[in-house]
Amino acid sequence: MNLSFIEAAVQGVMDKVSNGETVKVSDNIREEFIEDMTAAFDKQFGRETDEPFRLRMSNIGRHPCQLQMAKLGTKPSRKPYNHIMRMMIGDAVEAYLMAFLKLANADITGGKDQVELEIADTVIKGESDVDLEGKVYDIKSASPWAYKNKWQKGFDGLKESDDFGYIGQLFGYAEGQKKPMGGWIVCDKSSGEITVVDSKLSDAEKKQLRKKIEKTIRTVESGGEVIKCFEPEDETFYRKPTGSKRLSITCSFCDYRASCWPDAQFKPQTNSQAKAPRHYWYTEYAG
Repeated sequence: MNLSFIEAAVQGVMDKVSNGETVKVSDNIREEFIEDMTAAFDKQFGRETDEPFRLRMSNIGRHPCQLQMAKLGTKPSRKPYNHIMRMMIGDAVEAYLMAFLKLANADITGGKDQVELEIADTVIKGESDVDLEGKVYDIKSASPWAYKNKWQKGFDGLKESDDFGYIGQLFGYAEGQKKPMGGWIVCDKSSGEITVVDSKLSDAEKKQLRKKIEKTIRTVESGGEVIKCFEPEDETFYRKPTGSKRLSITCSFCDYRASCWPDAQFKPQTNSQAKAPRHYWYTEYAG
């Protein structure tokens, strides 16, 4: 089963359901979907605000400064009230995608495995999503912006913007099980569109990634001073410098932005004449 077939097969099932055509759902598929949703419900309502930090598969690919802040117990910015709903919608989308894979008769060879990987003298744990034809895949839900500007650009788009460490996460799942990296099955949680992104890491890139993760783990476990990974960027408007400096996209969306950049201000884009200009986080503002 190649990637285009996975995508086409799932889209085919979705097309039938969308148009009222009969799709036979077995008791096993229904029960497994209910189990997935129950687990998601318990996870979201069972979160502890004082849960101790630990390195895990889902964060080893992130920037070390974010992990250092988390380990130090730095208080994150308060999330908006609708944050939990976004997470729950994502959980539901991923559970439905898993059901659609089963209904499409995808060659599911494993999944939901408790994975451990020893790296840099540290045991990293996590739970994988699904194996297809012996390869490890992750199921993701995405915002419309991320779906269009990252996932639809394929693996190159993901490499350009992987602030959540998705490549490192999949690498960990695959290495921990001695299986090949497959890729990501992604759904736009607004439009319902899906795409499959193949992992195209070469052996040399995998070695580089492992070294990067090892360095991140040692940096975090050392308990040393937090080293900022990003600095404010000079802003341009129509390719001309504005005299303002603003935070990178990574810092703008980081939970610890206020701790690293306490004086940053959320302001309309410098020199913009739009009625509703885009706003950015600025450290220096010439507007």
